[in-house]
This record gives sequence, C-alpha cells and structure tokens, in this order.
Amino acid sequence: MNEETLADRLEAVLGRRPDRLTRIAGGHGATVWRVDIGGERLVAKAAPAHLASESRMLADLAAAGAPVPAVHFGDDRLVVMDHVETDGAGLSDEGGRALAETLAALHANTAYEHGHGYDVMIGGLPQINERFASWIDFFRWKRLDVAAWLAMRGGRISPGLNERLWRLGEGLRRWLHEPAQPSLLHGDLWIGNVLCRGGRAVALIDPAIAYGHPEIELAFTQLFGGFPPSFLQRYFEIAPPPPGFDERRRALYQLYPLLVHAALFGAPYDLQVEAIVDRFERQ
Repeated sequence: MNEETLADRLEAVLGRRPDRLTRIAGGHGATVWRVDIGGERLVAKAAPAHLASESRMLADLAAAGAPVPAVHFGDDRLVVMDHVETDGAGLSDEGGRALAETLAALHANTAYEHGHGYDVMIGGLPQINERFASWIDFFRWKRLDVAAWLAMRGGRISPGLNERLWRLGEGLRRWLHEPAQPSLLHGDLWIGNVLCRGGRAVALIDPAIAYGHPEIELAFTQLFGGFPPSFLQRYFEIAPPPPGFDERRRALYQLYPLLVHAALFGAPYDLQVEAIVDRFERQ
C-alpha cells in the first residue's frame, strides 16, 4: 500500500485525513507508518493480507491486563493503533523485574486447553492454534511439526533434518512436562517486540498468542538476548520451575522460534536447529 492509498484508507476508516505519514519499519510483507493526524500521533500497519488476527490479539492481551497499544481500527489489510513513545534504551535491572511481574500476571490468565479459538500469524507465517488437551502433543504437532514442514517446503531445511525432528518429537515426553493449566502467552516475546522507555517496558507489540506452557515464552526471551538477568530471576521467584529448564527444556522450546526463523531466512538458523537435534539424539 503506497502513501497516497494509505492516506485515503485512513481517511475512510478514521474520518480524518492524515497530516503526515512517515514510514518507520517494514518486513514480512507489512509496512509500519507513523501517522500524524489532527495533533494526534498514531501507528498504522499495512499489508496486502493476513492482518485480521493482529487487532484481535491485541484486544485479547489488553483484556488480560497486558500493556499493549490501544487499537483504533483493524481488518485484514490495516491495523491502526496508538503510537507509543520510546527512548531507544533497553531494559534496566528494575525494568526487567517489572516486566517479569507483568508477564507472570499475563500467564495467570488460563484456559482448559492449549491453543486458541483462532489461528494467528508469526513473522509472516501461519501459527495454527488448534486446541489440544495435552501441551506436549500441541507443542509437537502444532509448533515443531508445522514449523519444520514450512521450513522444509521452502527449502530452508533438508528432508533429512525434518525427519530427525519428527523422531525427536516422538520422545518429547522424556524431557517435557504438562503445565498445571495452559497460560495465555504473548507468543513472540523477543526484545524487539518490547517497547521501552526509561529502562522499563511500556508496551508489547506483534503478538502471536496462544494458551500454552509459560516455559516456551521464557525460552524465547533467552534466545536473542536483550533481557537482563533480573528478568528471569524475578519470574522464577514468582513461579519456580521444576528442575531441568536450563539444562534441557529451554533448548527444546527454542526449536520453535528457530524453525520459524529458518523458514523465513534459512542460515544460520537451520544450523542452530541441527545442533539442538544433535544434542538430544545423543541423550
């Protein structure tokens, strides 16, 4: 969607024409614009398709008490939300502890089954949220299996590695456990989706929600860095994990975001996936 088309669309849905549009980001088929309109500042995310779940996810997270931008409009091609001011700084130690408390409160929202009532997108790929009673079955079939198939279909991982991932999935009960209840997850919680100001998180963006095991969320936060040690320390003070998260389960749960990245970008994420598979084949 070019600037003039976007301005026309915003005027149609908001009843006001933007004074200025500034492109601020883009990727996975979507473009993000800063919208100055009548003394107000908003953000518009535009794409040819597949945005329908985004405004719905943000509304679900807001209803659960998570700090997310308020949504003004959403359909399959356009989402308009509040602009959140940031200062370019990351999380401080205090901010890490505060975010851990926020995340633990989000995870306290529970359901009876893993998955969700609708499918969503993660990084431009489909994330299937078919409901399962078992977390381990859900993680195997709707996370590892789907992401590995997408990566193989795109030529990003080999059929041989896909087969090895399938065999790894057969043995997941050796290492993983079922949570007491499925928790509401942001689903794509890397530091780039945490907007910060003054060392504290002021908003979470670009979710890929589902109900599931909180450990997959925590493993994701540790994959690409940016979260201070105080974050995980404080989370585990609130909700101590059974033994084995650092030693085994974190790597297994990181397979899902790594496979998503492999499907999108290929190397080096395919090699990271293979290294984890190698490790667990030896156990």
